Amino acid sequence: MRTSFPHCRIAVALVLAILASAPFARADEAELQRTWDAARVYLPAATPAGFVEAGVDNIDDRLDPETPPVALIVYAHGCNGLSRITDATGRFLAQAGYAVIAPDSFARIDKPKSCDPATHRGGLHRAVLGWRQDEMRNAVEQASLLRSFNGLPVVIMGHSQGAITAATIEDVPAAARIVEGWTCHAGWPEYRGLNSEPDQPVLALLGRDDPWFKSQVFGGDCGDFMNEDNGSRSIVYEKPGYLAEKHWLSVDREVQQEILEFLNRSLTTWRNKNAG
Repeated sequence: MRTSFPHCRIAVALVLAILASAPFARADEAELQRTWDAARVYLPAATPAGFVEAGVDNIDDRLDPETPPVALIVYAHGCNGLSRITDATGRFLAQAGYAVIAPDSFARIDKPKSCDPATHRGGLHRAVLGWRQDEMRNAVEQASLLRSFNGLPVVIMGHSQGAITAATIEDVPAAARIVEGWTCHAGWPEYRGLNSEPDQPVLALLGRDDPWFKSQVFGGDCGDFMNEDNGSRSIVYEKPGYLAEKHWLSVDREVQQEILEFLNRSLTTWRNKNAG
């Protein structure tokens, strides 16, 4: 006679599943920690340059008490990693009074190739978006534990693949979002649209003829998904202006001014809302 124990089999299966997943969970936490530990940090300072650079382990020591930051910007780099774009962005924002933390996605031990910058080809690692979202969420959480940033409003910002991250991440307590070099349109549904809260303003910046987005599937801009009543704005640079064909837009002084004006408006609204 054959006896069946379905409940026992289910319990064993659950235990095996938990045991099998535990190492991967620990590995993922370790990978996230690596992206945080290797982050670049830019802080406002009363120096000739107007900023100082730091690591996440010495932010409290490097912060100049004479120039406390007005807000924290968590910045997501593009698909080719931390670069001169990251440095230029972090420095101009720090000079304007903002603290900037840029996690390093390439600090991961396991880092599949997700793009080919030479040919403007992306989408080589579809799951990278979830990884980048986890990195940004982790950075916001870790930064909130630092004495230097206690009570500061947070802004999330990204360029290129980082812009997709900033556009699509959910459940982040941010005062605003900045999306640079992304259309908010894609064939993969998780890459499409904006996941900002109804009262969370978004600034999107795009060159109409950006060489990364020649495919029809990328047609449009983030304005298609915006609530303009909350201060959101989509700026699309058209020909004959030179920015129409650019992917890195904030290298331009006028674009930088648009970013700073957006930050000022958004953070003023945030402070008024959170006063008292």
